[in-house]
Parts: sequence; structure tokens; C-alpha cells
Amino acid sequence: MESPATSPLVWQIDDHDLVISNPKKIYWPGEGISKLELLEYYKAMAPTLLPYFKERPFTVQFFPRGINDFSYYKRNFDEESDHYDHFTTASYDEISQHKSIQVPLLDKAIGLLWLASKGGIEFHLWGSKMPDYEYPDMVIFDLDISPKTNFKKVLEAALHLRDLLKEHGLKSFSKTSGGKGLHVYVPIKAKYSFEFVREWAKTIDQELMDRYPRLITSERQGQKTHAGDKVTIDYMQNVISRNTAAPYTVRAFKKAPVSAPISWEEVAKAHITPADFTIKNMPERLQNIGDIFKPVLTLKQDVSL
Repeated sequence: MESPATSPLVWQIDDHDLVISNPKKIYWPGEGISKLELLEYYKAMAPTLLPYFKERPFTVQFFPRGINDFSYYKRNFDEESDHYDHFTTASYDEISQHKSIQVPLLDKAIGLLWLASKGGIEFHLWGSKMPDYEYPDMVIFDLDISPKTNFKKVLEAALHLRDLLKEHGLKSFSKTSGGKGLHVYVPIKAKYSFEFVREWAKTIDQELMDRYPRLITSERQGQKTHAGDKVTIDYMQNVISRNTAAPYTVRAFKKAPVSAPISWEEVAKAHITPADFTIKNMPERLQNIGDIFKPVLTLKQDVSL
């Protein structure tokens, strides 16, 4: 007989039975955070998370034995499964592999929770939607640092980026990566090619480097990445099928941080770090301040070289 600690739980989600095996299994050994706590987080956050997944392909990183054991990424769901009715798939011609794959699309909580119940901790989204996946609706700037650099430099660089985007008449929105960096999103009209958007982001990057050479560099200069104490800004996030951590996704790092939307006022105060936002406090933060990242879902802006 199974012990209460390992007995499966059954949740009723979207008129489906979700069986959660080994709910007390520890996924974050350092903090004693269990698989069940991960599922409870995603259950609470599903109404906020799902609009970001609408028609947008994603990749899941699975950690079936917890964050200190093996992991794997999955974005091709072309094999048969009785549970794939919890989400849909769409065909994508993967040029590098010379084949067509079935990328997942989520629109129901049962899909999100079923994937999480299989050890899916991290969810990473594309910058475009189906079926017009060749035309991004987001420009994404990935700001990162080396381990020896203070996060305050990322916040400073993000403010300079925001101000430059304002000069171009554009609104932008920030969130922590859940790791050591920051993401800045510029929602745009889905009418530009990835090549055009990438070149535009590169010009913004270059202008920032020209203005603040002691603070900002490009990840694509030279062979080293995140070298020295500068902030690197990676415009190459703007490539078709490239993934970026979804807003509010959990990350497989100590303390179970999440990719947390933050206001520009919080960025300016420079009192925050990515580790401040975890599965323990994000639901309460959302309840208190709402989804401050939500405008990226509806705002559509023009960009030009």
C-alpha cells in the first residue's frame, strides 16, 4: 500500500481528472518545495498565465526528479498520447532539421497542469503566434550579466533602454528572467519579418552601446558572452522559434524564482533582485497589484529602421 506521502491526488480541472503522482516529491531540495506546491502555484496562476500562451508555441523544460537531477526540453509533440487532448498542436517546418514538427499550443488550465504534473517546471514562449509565425508581435531585449556583476547594472541599463525606446515613440515593459537577467518587451504589430525586427533591435542595441560604452555591450561582439562587468543586450532573441521565459513561469533555480513582471518605478528604485519573486509570494503580489504586464497582449506599435 502506498503511503499518504506518495499516494496520487486527483484534481478536477476543466472537466478532466488530473492525476498527480508522488505529490510530496521534493523538487527544490534546498527549500523543501514539493511537486504539489509547483502544481498549486500553476493552478492559482493559470487564469493569468493562459492569455500569454494563446496561439503562441512554447517549449517545456522538464525536471521529473527535481531541479538537481537530469532535465530535458520538449517542443515537438508529434507522437500519440491519450493526454494530448489537454492541449493542441500546430505544424512548424523546422528548416534546420529538414522536417515538420508539432509544436504545442495551450488554451486550458488542464494542459498547463498536466505538463507540470509530468515535471514541466519551465515554460518558454515564442515571439510570434500561429498561424502567422513568421511575423513576430513582440520585440524582446534580453539583458544579462556575468555572475560577478551587480544586478543594479541591469536595472540601470534597462532604464536607458526604456528611455531610448520612448524617444522612438514606443512603450516597453519589463520583467525579470527568473535567472540573473531582465527582459524588456516592445509589443508591435505582427506585420514585420523576424529579419526586419532583429535588424531594428540591433540598431537600438548599437545606439545604447554608443551612448553608454562603459555599461552596455552586445552579446554578439567577439566570442565571449557576459564577459567583464558590462550588461549584455541580446537582440538575437528575435529569431523565429527562439524561446523566452514566459511571464510568471517558474524557473529551476534555488528558491523557486519566477519570471516576474516589474514596473518601471520598481526598476528605477533599484531595490529588487530576481530572487525576490518566487512561487511563494507571486500569487499574493498578483492579487495586490494585478497583472502589470498585461498591456503587451493588446498594445500594437509600429517600428521603423
